[in-house]
Amino acid sequence: MKANPALLALAKAVRPDTAPEVAAPGAPTLAAQLRHECEAMARHALQHGLHVAPDTVARLVALLSSDERAGTDGASVAARMRDFAMIHARLSQVVAPATPQGIALLDRHRHTPHVIGLLGPVPLIRALTLAAIGFLCAVILSGLSAEVSEENLERGMLASSGTALLVNMLFLMCCAGLGASFATLFQAHRYIANSTYDPKFDASYGARLILGLIAGLILVEILPAHLFAGSSASGFGKPAMAMLGGFSASAVHRLLQRVVDSLETVVRGDPSAQVHAALESQRAYASSERMQVQNEHTQRLLTLQRTLDAGASIDTVRQQLAMLTRTALSGDGGAYLDEGAAPADSAAAPASSDAISASAATPR
Repeated sequence: MKANPALLALAKAVRPDTAPEVAAPGAPTLAAQLRHECEAMARHALQHGLHVAPDTVARLVALLSSDERAGTDGASVAARMRDFAMIHARLSQVVAPATPQGIALLDRHRHTPHVIGLLGPVPLIRALTLAAIGFLCAVILSGLSAEVSEENLERGMLASSGTALLVNMLFLMCCAGLGASFATLFQAHRYIANSTYDPKFDASYGARLILGLIAGLILVEILPAHLFAGSSASGFGKPAMAMLGGFSASAVHRLLQRVVDSLETVVRGDPSAQVHAALESQRAYASSERMQVQNEHTQRLLTLQRTLDAGASIDTVRQQLAMLTRTALSGDGGAYLDEGAAPADSAAAPASSDAISASAATPR
């Protein structure tokens, strides 16, 4: 029976072990990455006056200069890559806490001319700078409108409509965007200054801008004003509150979470009553345990008193006193002597009954 070529092609496509490996477009090889990161870290360490072993720098320069004219056989390539890896590990310790990836990216963009390179060394910083400038211009331009006034802003979303509402909402959202762009740009610049920038987090900055816009609008128009009556933020106007909400979306999230917790407390009841009941139960249990131990110690003292009244030997009295002392020091009630049992026959005494009887028969 002849196999169907279409089925064979489909089976080959769905099986990952038979699928050919395709390198990501534009991704450097591992050897090129090692060379570039080693060179960038060495340049960074020398420029910033970090202590690098002279042998490490000399070996790296020799490897970089002889890399192009070196042989392509497997043993030679493996030896060079081993040396690059050792130098990479040493330089990574020298430049820490900066990362090799961050240093290599900054080094590459620093030596690559760009039209708007003055706005930042990497595309993320340039994009955030343009966003901040855009929101700043939008705040100025929207504030020029006659519809944007303190009276219209205080009327709020529910008491206003039409063009006045649209212009005022755009003005407040631009204020929130200005605060969000300022916060994200400030944080990104800190990573750039520390050479710990990682491009895999670039998408999170866009999400922070969007969260800042939403948080600013929620803080100004949706949350009731009496939430801030007892705080220093009660004297801020709506533009300032929108900018603060955009600057710290996490603060708005915590505020909303606190409101949700308050609602859950109303629905479930005050948890302090449950805590008080649990504490009272623990106190009652501790009190009962304490009374039980006191009763057992009292029982032992009464037994010792009866032993003395019966004229027992000194050894028997000493044994019962030692047992009572050990029990009191250990804090454990333990078993106690029965009132009807003779002192010499008690199971609580540490010595055997024969030894106690013998000691009782000894003349005093």
